[in-house]
Amino acid sequence: MLCVFTLKYSSVETNKSKIDQLLQKYQEGNCSLEEIEWLQQALSTTDTSEQDAIDQALVASLLRPSSVGKMEESRLKIILETIKKQIQQGKEDNDNLLEKGGEDRMPIQKKTIISMRWPYWAAAACLLLFVFSVIFWQQQTSHTLADRNLAGLEDTKDDAVQPGGNSATLRLADGTVLELDKQASGIVMGENITYENGQSIADALSKQGQQMDPSKAMLELTTPIGGMYQITLPDGTKVWLNAASSLKYPMAFAKNERKVILLGEAFFEVTKDSSRPFKIHSKGQEIEVLGTTFNVNAYPENTAIKTTLITGKIKLSNDNRASQAIYLQPGQQSTNTNNGNIQVANVDTAPFTAWKDGLFYFDETPVSDALQQIGRWYNVEVRYKGEVPQTHFYGRIKRNKSLRDVLDVLEEGGLHFELSKGQEKNILLVTPLQ
Repeated sequence: MLCVFTLKYSSVETNKSKIDQLLQKYQEGNCSLEEIEWLQQALSTTDTSEQDAIDQALVASLLRPSSVGKMEESRLKIILETIKKQIQQGKEDNDNLLEKGGEDRMPIQKKTIISMRWPYWAAAACLLLFVFSVIFWQQQTSHTLADRNLAGLEDTKDDAVQPGGNSATLRLADGTVLELDKQASGIVMGENITYENGQSIADALSKQGQQMDPSKAMLELTTPIGGMYQITLPDGTKVWLNAASSLKYPMAFAKNERKVILLGEAFFEVTKDSSRPFKIHSKGQEIEVLGTTFNVNAYPENTAIKTTLITGKIKLSNDNRASQAIYLQPGQQSTNTNNGNIQVANVDTAPFTAWKDGLFYFDETPVSDALQQIGRWYNVEVRYKGEVPQTHFYGRIKRNKSLRDVLDVLEEGGLHFELSKGQEKNILLVTPLQ
């Protein structure tokens, strides 16, 4: 409901209270256009005797942190600081005039003060109205802006740019491929395979296990582009599989070791078993643990494997190079390049594990890395007009947002995006803003 104010307020405290109330209402994102216009009128026509009191209400309100989030915070701060400087400059000019004048010139000074105070109040009011109006306009036209920023979006289907979700296939030991339920988030290995709610998936597994050594009966869980899934392995180890990834594992682990093969990205929460080390092979790298939590990013198109340790301890080496094994401590990340060199660094682990909790987490992330994540999750092919921009992204975005919403945020980093249809998949064209 829009409230229109038609009453005039005469007292200083009433005006101060009313302006402060409306500014607070704006902070909460509930200020209507009519209320914004009333503010502009009140600020530009306030009597000189009331202005000092109104100054305090205005400045105090402007310096509150914005909670509406409708405009980029850095831009809003710049505008608010400009308003504050305008107000402060006006006060200083008036104070200087008073200090220079004598008692015999008081009538002239008073007249001058009134005429001099108007410019900074006018500037403050206009700037304030600009801030309010832009944000109000953004509230009303956010969908229009998103459509304009994605020039080719009208040529694609809405479901083509929706976020990914639970999706995977399971290849059994005999080659049978099962499409897993998208309404479920994961599967549990046992005598049979079940979803997390206990619903059976494949009773035939028990028969397969009777026909061969279960430690050699290999299964493969695979997620498509735009999919993720969880699995609880036979020993109780939990694995979160990111988009475009696969995990090969046996129906039952051997007595002396637990071994899996990873392609892509996964987060592991390994059940502790000191008698059977848990080993992950991926792109020529072997990780050995007894019980710990960590993330492995080993996509085939990447030039390096990144292993990020959260808790416990990791032994990491390249295949057939056990003498060059290294150990990671919590909070460390190894970068294993294609030439076999392994470097270790201390990192904030959150950006590398946030995906399993439903977040894009960018912390000085190169644009190419960020858009690679987005391309996998939204099933789009990323192309660049010219060279790859040398910019970085910061911040967190929920992975359940539509592609429009995500790109609208990323455009604040100085990029422009166009989405169009390709022969096999949608194409996201990235262009630096001029």
